[in-house]
Amino acid sequence: MRILQIINNLDIGGAETLLKNYLLTNNDKDIENDICLLGGGNTFIVDQLKQKDIRVFNLGLKSKYNFRTAIKKVTDIIKEYKYDCIHVHLFPGQYYGAILAKRFNNLPFIFTEHSTFNKRRDIKLFYPIETWSYKHYKKLFCISEMTKRALVDWMPSLSNKTEVIYGGIPIKTSKCEWQNEQKIYDLALVGSLRGPEKGVDLYIKAIKQVEDQITKAVVVGDGVLKDELIKLRNSLGLENKIEFVGNRDDVNSFLQRSKMFVLPSRWEGFGLAIVEAMANKLPVIATNTGGIPEIITNGYDGLLIEKEDVNDLSEKIAYLLFNKERAKELAENAYNTALNKFSIEVYTKKINSYYKEICKEY
Repeated sequence: MRILQIINNLDIGGAETLLKNYLLTNNDKDIENDICLLGGGNTFIVDQLKQKDIRVFNLGLKSKYNFRTAIKKVTDIIKEYKYDCIHVHLFPGQYYGAILAKRFNNLPFIFTEHSTFNKRRDIKLFYPIETWSYKHYKKLFCISEMTKRALVDWMPSLSNKTEVIYGGIPIKTSKCEWQNEQKIYDLALVGSLRGPEKGVDLYIKAIKQVEDQITKAVVVGDGVLKDELIKLRNSLGLENKIEFVGNRDDVNSFLQRSKMFVLPSRWEGFGLAIVEAMANKLPVIATNTGGIPEIITNGYDGLLIEKEDVNDLSEKIAYLLFNKERAKELAENAYNTALNKFSIEVYTKKINSYYKEICKEY
């Protein structure tokens, strides 16, 4: 069985990381995956996939909204390699998949909804377009119950073909030597800087409020807002406190050298970076929004704050820096939660089962 995965790129981001984790750990010999990137470059993740003999098609679109070129190129790929199923992630791939599904009506097309919110849902003009696009998918997967609820509340007709599959990551179960590594960062944030959703500006402002207690913090990720965020950091006099390191292939090394993980998201479909931090035995502070409360039980395996509440965020950062035993307790519980609920093995087993079930019908 051959599956074609379609996504914009393989930069750091929740959807990208989940797909990478699945592709690199899938050992089901009955399922062969190829991946098509609409506009992504040859990142370290692409190199990792190629090392595992996963075929990568990079369309190299100058704009991911180049519909005519994208449709033609993907059409040629599907015809040549004769796929059994097409799995699409993110926008505008959602629309490309719908157009292609009309052309290849003998193939099942699947779409994964990775977010609880997008701007199109606030624009009435898009509703009939979105309705048209979703109806061409055999199955819709959502990465959290909140993601599904937000989608179905907005478009109730989708309820019968929507399923929840939580994301997963590889988790070490043996003794971790890195636990004794020197903690050079007080705080770490991992996330895309392509938009305001991760609340990196809130992270910076909170650090300013407790800067006397912070030696060093780090932001791992890249995107169009990076220069603007660096400018905010500098305007607050935090040049020597907050380090921006861009996209990295050694994200875990930054988590392992940090005392806690912070993600003050404005909206979040799931929060795979949170699970990565939990798997690295870090106490987590994150926002009570989207799918995050499905990962973190407040006070048990992490601490939740309300959206945009910089004061509460800074207070909880100070609290965990001062109360090391409490931080350790949260970290231990976080690791157990990640291991039992959010391992990549659980995700892979479920998604492969769906692939086989759906393809049987075609």
